Amino acid sequence: MENSKVTSVSRCVDYWILILCLFMLAAVGYGFQIARFILLDLVACYFVCKNLRELKNLKVLIPLVFLLILGMRVSTGYQMTHIIRDYAYFLCPISAFIVGHFAYKYLSLKKFLLITVLFGTIYSLHYFLQVTLEFNTLFVADAEDTRYTIGTGTPSPILAVVFVILGKQYLKDFKISNLYWFLFIVINCVTVYFFASRVYYFTLLLFLIPLLYYNFIQKYRRLGNYLFVIILVGLVGVLVVLVNGNNFLAEKMRNSMTEMFIQSFDDYDSVIHNWRAYELFEAIRAFVSADSFHKLIGFGFGKTIYLEYELLMPLLTISDIPIFHNGFAYLLIKTGLIGISLALLFSCMLFYKGYIYAKGNKDLKFVFFLLFSSLLSFNFSMLVVNGFFSGESCYLVVLAGYTYSMLENEYKKTQSEIV
Repeated sequence: MENSKVTSVSRCVDYWILILCLFMLAAVGYGFQIARFILLDLVACYFVCKNLRELKNLKVLIPLVFLLILGMRVSTGYQMTHIIRDYAYFLCPISAFIVGHFAYKYLSLKKFLLITVLFGTIYSLHYFLQVTLEFNTLFVADAEDTRYTIGTGTPSPILAVVFVILGKQYLKDFKISNLYWFLFIVINCVTVYFFASRVYYFTLLLFLIPLLYYNFIQKYRRLGNYLFVIILVGLVGVLVVLVNGNNFLAEKMRNSMTEMFIQSFDDYDSVIHNWRAYELFEAIRAFVSADSFHKLIGFGFGKTIYLEYELLMPLLTISDIPIFHNGFAYLLIKTGLIGISLALLFSCMLFYKGYIYAKGNKDLKFVFFLLFSSLLSFNFSMLVVNGFFSGESCYLVVLAGYTYSMLENEYKKTQSEIV
């Protein structure tokens, strides 16, 4: 009796640690990246130490562990702050995935979706409060003001919108009226608009499109293919109209391609207006000029890239950079071609195994498409904001860890029942 009480108390403590962790990741704002890294590492370490046997179920993380080991090969002369920052960035996806894995152990899919919606909405309300205090009104006409004053936010409002619209079948058991569900959608959609972030707009699409396809196929079978194509054409049309506009967002959208890829830089103005592309240009130049050894395994943690054009800021001048907006360039410099291969292998393993686990089980198709959308999102964001190395994107990796663990566990249950 006493042992069962201790076990019950222990599970209760674990449960609330997870809830608090998910709340901090989803509902705490843009400027707390370091706190997210520390929180993820502490919570992941706590659960792994308590459940060492679970390590056998985390073999999918082996590519990321090797990636971390590869970066540990640090050369002399690097600053300790840069080395520690790289450790934090490379540990982030490992710890986030582990948190997602253990979240599945304690939270049903229904509850996980619900708390994501609630925490995302709480973050949106907090964002509204920040906007109101900053501008003395919530009705800010230009999203450029909110983007550069408040920040670009986190993915939790996006997930809240997606889960309410396309995951409603898992939320209908909760006694919440349709009016509140509608308000959740409106509040989070307005917040996403205020972010004025192309990355988050595309993240929303990368969740909506696969899940729309799943929903149409699930409900309408073959007719669903035609309906999906119609919706997809409509979405493309809306994007074309938005991109051809004259506002701040349209200009940023049109400039996306030049910001993400290498180009020529003739003067300082061209560098400043295309800073992401300039970072990539300098990173690729450093990689090309390296010897074969460093091209293969990178320069290790702490490596910085020299800038031909210094970045002039009000309080300092930056002549070299330790991290880049482009996550693939970041991997290339720190861990070389092997590092990029390991990161892609991790995503491919999740996709392939998730597909195998969900195959033949229509009840798990929704979960697989959530996993698939998560993979698309953090790999796409690798082009512009460090992808799953970013503290803001860590909730997407948590979602990947949760959905993958659910698919794997349900598959094992099915196989044991067959035997």
